[in-house]
Amino acid sequence: MTRLVHLSDLHFGKTDLRLIEPLRQEIEHAKPDLVVISGDLTLRARNREFSEAARFISDLSAPCFVVPGNHDIPYYHALLERFADPYRRWRRHIGDALEPTWVGERVAVVGINTVRRAQWRLNWADGKISRSQLARIDRRLAAVPKGRVRIVVGHHPFLAPEPRLQNRVVRRAEAALSLFRRHRVSLVLAGHLHLPFIRTLPGAAPNRPMLVVHGGTTISTRLRGEPNAFNVIDVDAQGEIGIETRIWTESGWQRDEREHQAA
Repeated sequence: MTRLVHLSDLHFGKTDLRLIEPLRQEIEHAKPDLVVISGDLTLRARNREFSEAARFISDLSAPCFVVPGNHDIPYYHALLERFADPYRRWRRHIGDALEPTWVGERVAVVGINTVRRAQWRLNWADGKISRSQLARIDRRLAAVPKGRVRIVVGHHPFLAPEPRLQNRVVRRAEAALSLFRRHRVSLVLAGHLHLPFIRTLPGAAPNRPMLVVHGGTTISTRLRGEPNAFNVIDVDAQGEIGIETRIWTESGWQRDEREHQAA
Protein backbone atom coordinates (compact mmCIF):
# COMPACT_ATOMS: atom_id res chain seq x y z
CA MET A 1 0.00 0.00 0.00
CA THR A 2 1.09 3.55 -0.74
CA ARG A 3 -0.09 6.32 1.58
CA LEU A 4 -0.22 10.02 0.74
CA VAL A 5 -1.10 12.92 3.01
CA HIS A 6 -2.67 15.80 1.07
CA LEU A 7 -2.34 19.31 2.53
CA SER A 8 -3.37 22.57 0.91
CA ASP A 9 -3.51 26.32 1.47
CA LEU A 10 -1.25 26.43 4.53
CA HIS A 11 -0.86 30.23 4.25
CA PHE A 12 2.10 30.75 6.52
CA GLY A 13 1.75 34.36 7.57
CA LYS A 14 -1.84 33.77 8.65
CA THR A 15 -1.85 30.39 10.35
CA ASP A 16 -3.56 29.11 13.45
CA LEU A 17 -0.44 28.37 15.49
CA ARG A 18 -2.29 25.82 17.66
CA LEU A 19 -2.66 23.48 14.69
CA ILE A 20 0.92 23.22 13.46
CA GLU A 21 2.41 20.79 15.97
CA PRO A 22 -0.71 18.57 16.16
CA LEU A 23 -0.67 18.43 12.35
CA ARG A 24 2.98 17.42 12.31
CA GLN A 25 2.22 14.69 14.85
CA GLU A 26 -0.74 13.46 12.80
CA ILE A 27 1.42 13.23 9.71
CA GLU A 28 4.18 11.39 11.55
CA HIS A 29 1.64 8.95 13.01
CA ALA A 30 0.15 8.32 9.54
CA LYS A 31 3.60 7.36 8.18
CA PRO A 32 2.93 8.51 4.61
CA ASP A 33 5.16 7.64 1.69
CA LEU A 34 4.67 11.18 0.40
CA VAL A 35 3.20 14.46 1.64
CA VAL A 36 1.50 16.37 -1.19
CA ILE A 37 0.94 20.11 -0.77
CA SER A 38 -1.30 21.62 -3.44
CA GLY A 39 -0.13 25.21 -3.24
CA ASP A 40 -0.45 28.41 -1.23
CA LEU A 41 2.33 27.76 1.24
CA THR A 42 2.32 31.48 2.08
CA LEU A 43 -0.05 34.41 2.43
CA ARG A 44 1.91 37.07 0.53
CA ALA A 45 5.06 35.27 -0.70
CA ARG A 46 7.22 37.11 1.83
CA ASN A 47 10.61 35.64 2.69
CA ARG A 48 9.73 35.10 6.34
CA GLU A 49 6.56 33.22 5.31
CA PHE A 50 8.53 31.00 2.97
CA SER A 51 11.06 30.41 5.76
CA GLU A 52 8.29 29.20 8.06
CA ALA A 53 6.89 26.96 5.33
CA ALA A 54 10.32 25.52 4.54
CA ARG A 55 10.93 24.82 8.23
CA PHE A 56 7.59 22.99 8.47
CA ILE A 57 8.45 20.88 5.42
CA SER A 58 11.96 20.06 6.65
CA ASP A 59 10.58 18.93 10.02
CA LEU A 60 8.56 16.16 8.35
CA SER A 61 10.07 12.70 8.02
CA ALA A 62 8.32 11.94 4.72
CA PRO A 63 9.36 13.49 1.42
CA CYS A 64 7.21 16.41 0.24
CA PHE A 65 5.76 17.10 -3.21
CA VAL A 66 4.81 20.75 -3.60
CA VAL A 67 3.29 22.87 -6.37
CA PRO A 68 2.85 26.66 -6.12
CA GLY A 69 -0.38 28.50 -5.50
CA ASN A 70 -1.39 32.02 -6.46
CA HIS A 71 -0.33 33.31 -3.03
CA ASP A 72 3.19 32.00 -3.59
CA ILE A 73 4.16 34.74 -6.03
CA PRO A 74 4.57 38.39 -4.88
CA TYR A 75 1.57 40.67 -4.69
CA TYR A 76 1.47 44.46 -4.41
CA HIS A 77 4.45 44.67 -2.05
CA ALA A 78 6.77 43.46 -4.85
CA LEU A 79 4.87 44.04 -8.07
CA LEU A 80 8.00 44.40 -10.21
CA GLU A 81 9.30 41.06 -8.94
CA ARG A 82 5.93 39.47 -9.72
CA PHE A 83 6.49 40.21 -13.41
CA ALA A 84 10.28 39.93 -13.64
CA ASP A 85 10.98 36.86 -11.49
CA PRO A 86 7.82 35.65 -9.71
CA TYR A 87 9.33 32.40 -8.38
CA ARG A 88 12.62 33.78 -7.05
CA ARG A 89 11.56 33.39 -3.42
CA TRP A 90 10.03 29.96 -4.13
CA ARG A 91 13.34 28.77 -5.60
CA ARG A 92 15.30 30.23 -2.71
CA HIS A 93 13.27 28.54 0.03
CA ILE A 94 11.41 25.59 -1.53
CA GLY A 95 13.32 24.46 -4.62
CA ASP A 96 13.62 24.80 -8.37
CA ALA A 97 10.72 22.53 -9.34
CA LEU A 98 7.38 24.16 -10.19
CA GLU A 99 5.96 21.04 -11.85
CA PRO A 100 7.60 18.11 -10.05
CA THR A 101 7.23 14.39 -10.71
CA TRP A 102 7.46 11.62 -8.12
CA VAL A 103 7.44 7.94 -9.02
CA GLY A 104 7.04 5.24 -6.38
CA GLU A 105 6.54 1.49 -6.57
CA ARG A 106 2.78 1.76 -7.12
CA VAL A 107 2.08 5.46 -7.63
CA ALA A 108 3.27 8.24 -9.93
CA VAL A 109 2.49 11.87 -9.05
CA VAL A 110 2.72 14.62 -11.67
CA GLY A 111 2.48 18.32 -10.80
CA ILE A 112 1.11 21.16 -12.92
CA ASN A 113 1.58 24.86 -12.20
CA THR A 114 -1.78 26.62 -12.63
CA VAL A 115 -0.57 30.03 -11.36
CA ARG A 116 -0.30 33.08 -13.63
CA ARG A 117 1.53 36.33 -12.92
CA ALA A 118 -1.06 38.22 -15.04
CA GLN A 119 -4.15 37.45 -17.11
CA TRP A 120 -6.62 39.14 -19.43
CA ARG A 121 -9.21 39.25 -16.65
CA LEU A 122 -9.58 41.18 -13.43
CA ASN A 123 -9.01 38.31 -11.01
CA TRP A 124 -5.41 37.20 -11.43
CA ALA A 125 -5.77 34.90 -8.42
CA ASP A 126 -7.65 32.28 -10.43
CA GLY A 127 -5.75 29.75 -12.46
CA LYS A 128 -5.09 28.74 -16.03
CA ILE A 129 -3.48 25.87 -17.91
CA SER A 130 -1.82 26.78 -21.21
CA ARG A 131 -1.83 24.69 -24.36
CA SER A 132 1.91 24.18 -24.00
CA GLN A 133 1.36 22.84 -20.48
CA LEU A 134 -1.25 20.41 -21.78
CA ALA A 135 1.25 19.18 -24.36
CA ARG A 136 3.94 18.90 -21.70
CA ILE A 137 1.79 16.98 -19.24
CA ASP A 138 0.67 14.73 -22.10
CA ARG A 139 4.30 13.73 -22.61
CA ARG A 140 4.98 13.41 -18.89
CA LEU A 141 1.99 11.15 -18.28
CA ALA A 142 2.91 9.06 -21.32
CA ALA A 143 6.36 8.54 -19.78
CA VAL A 144 5.02 7.18 -16.47
CA PRO A 145 6.13 3.56 -16.03
CA LYS A 146 3.43 0.95 -16.52
CA GLY A 147 1.63 -0.36 -13.47
CA ARG A 148 1.62 2.94 -11.56
CA VAL A 149 -1.54 4.64 -10.35
CA ARG A 150 -1.39 8.11 -11.92
CA ILE A 151 -2.09 11.18 -9.80
CA VAL A 152 -2.08 14.82 -10.97
CA VAL A 153 -1.64 17.76 -8.56
CA GLY A 154 -2.42 21.42 -9.24
CA HIS A 155 -3.46 24.33 -7.05
CA HIS A 156 -6.63 25.61 -8.70
CA PRO A 157 -9.88 23.60 -8.83
CA PHE A 158 -10.65 21.42 -11.84
CA LEU A 159 -14.31 21.19 -10.78
CA ALA A 160 -16.61 23.51 -8.85
CA PRO A 161 -18.33 22.15 -5.74
CA GLU A 162 -21.41 24.24 -6.54
CA PRO A 163 -22.65 26.38 -9.48
CA ARG A 164 -21.85 29.75 -7.89
CA LEU A 165 -18.14 28.83 -7.87
CA GLN A 166 -17.97 27.72 -11.49
CA ASN A 167 -16.02 30.85 -12.45
CA ARG A 168 -13.24 29.82 -10.04
CA VAL A 169 -12.40 26.67 -12.00
CA VAL A 170 -8.99 26.69 -13.70
CA ARG A 171 -9.17 27.67 -17.36
CA ARG A 172 -8.92 24.71 -19.77
CA ALA A 173 -10.06 22.41 -16.97
CA GLU A 174 -12.28 20.43 -19.33
CA ALA A 175 -9.41 19.82 -21.76
CA ALA A 176 -7.14 18.89 -18.86
CA LEU A 177 -9.61 16.39 -17.41
CA SER A 178 -10.09 14.84 -20.84
CA LEU A 179 -6.32 14.46 -21.15
CA PHE A 180 -6.08 12.97 -17.67
CA ARG A 181 -8.82 10.47 -18.51
CA ARG A 182 -7.02 9.41 -21.69
CA HIS A 183 -3.90 8.70 -19.65
CA ARG A 184 -5.88 6.74 -17.06
CA VAL A 185 -5.30 9.23 -14.26
CA SER A 186 -7.04 7.93 -11.15
CA LEU A 187 -6.80 10.93 -8.85
CA VAL A 188 -6.64 14.73 -9.28
CA LEU A 189 -5.67 16.83 -6.23
CA ALA A 190 -6.11 20.59 -5.83
CA GLY A 191 -7.13 23.30 -3.37
CA HIS A 192 -7.58 27.11 -3.57
CA LEU A 193 -11.24 27.31 -2.54
CA HIS A 194 -10.63 26.30 1.10
CA LEU A 195 -13.56 23.88 0.66
CA PRO A 196 -12.82 20.16 0.99
CA PHE A 197 -14.83 18.02 -1.42
CA ILE A 198 -14.61 14.84 -3.49
CA ARG A 199 -16.20 14.14 -6.86
CA THR A 200 -16.20 10.99 -8.95
CA LEU A 201 -15.92 11.28 -12.74
CA PRO A 202 -15.96 8.57 -15.41
CA GLY A 203 -12.50 7.16 -15.95
CA ALA A 204 -10.82 5.44 -18.86
CA ALA A 205 -12.48 2.15 -17.86
CA PRO A 206 -15.91 1.51 -16.27
CA ASN A 207 -14.36 0.00 -13.14
CA ARG A 208 -11.76 2.77 -12.81
CA PRO A 209 -13.38 6.14 -12.06
CA MET A 210 -11.33 9.33 -11.79
CA LEU A 211 -11.53 10.99 -8.39
CA VAL A 212 -11.23 14.77 -8.16
CA VAL A 213 -10.29 15.75 -4.60
CA HIS A 214 -9.96 19.31 -3.35
CA GLY A 215 -8.45 20.07 0.02
CA GLY A 216 -9.61 22.62 2.53
CA THR A 217 -7.22 25.04 4.17
CA THR A 218 -5.11 22.90 6.49
CA ILE A 219 -3.80 25.36 9.10
CA SER A 220 -4.82 28.85 7.98
CA THR A 221 -7.25 31.11 9.81
CA ARG A 222 -8.70 32.07 6.41
CA LEU A 223 -11.69 29.79 6.83
CA ARG A 224 -14.73 29.98 4.57
CA GLY A 225 -17.38 28.31 6.65
CA GLU A 226 -15.46 25.03 6.77
CA PRO A 227 -13.07 23.65 9.39
CA ASN A 228 -9.37 23.22 8.77
CA ALA A 229 -8.81 19.94 6.94
CA PHE A 230 -6.42 17.58 5.19
CA ASN A 231 -6.71 14.22 3.43
CA VAL A 232 -5.13 10.83 4.01
CA ILE A 233 -5.09 8.80 0.79
CA ASP A 234 -4.32 5.09 0.55
CA VAL A 235 -3.63 3.26 -2.72
CA ASP A 236 -3.63 -0.53 -2.39
CA ALA A 237 -1.86 -3.14 -4.52
CA GLN A 238 -4.87 -3.39 -6.86
CA GLY A 239 -4.94 0.37 -7.43
CA GLU A 240 -8.02 0.96 -5.30
CA ILE A 241 -8.05 4.39 -3.63
CA GLY A 242 -9.34 5.19 -0.17
CA ILE A 243 -9.66 8.78 1.05
CA GLU A 244 -10.17 9.96 4.60
CA THR A 245 -10.68 13.67 5.29
CA ARG A 246 -9.62 14.82 8.73
CA ILE A 247 -10.86 18.09 10.24
CA TRP A 248 -9.79 20.16 13.20
CA THR A 249 -12.18 20.05 16.17
CA GLU A 250 -12.02 21.01 19.83
CA SER A 251 -10.74 17.47 20.41
CA GLY A 252 -8.00 17.78 17.81
CA TRP A 253 -7.80 16.22 14.35
CA GLN A 254 -10.75 13.92 13.75
CA ARG A 255 -12.16 11.95 10.82
CA ASP A 256 -14.78 13.98 8.93
CA GLU A 257 -18.04 12.03 9.11
CA ARG A 258 -20.21 14.59 7.33
CA GLU A 259 -22.27 13.19 4.46
CA HIS A 260 -21.24 15.81 1.92
CA GLN A 261 -17.68 14.51 2.07
CA ALA A 262 -18.62 11.23 0.41
CA ALA A 263 -17.62 10.75 -3.20
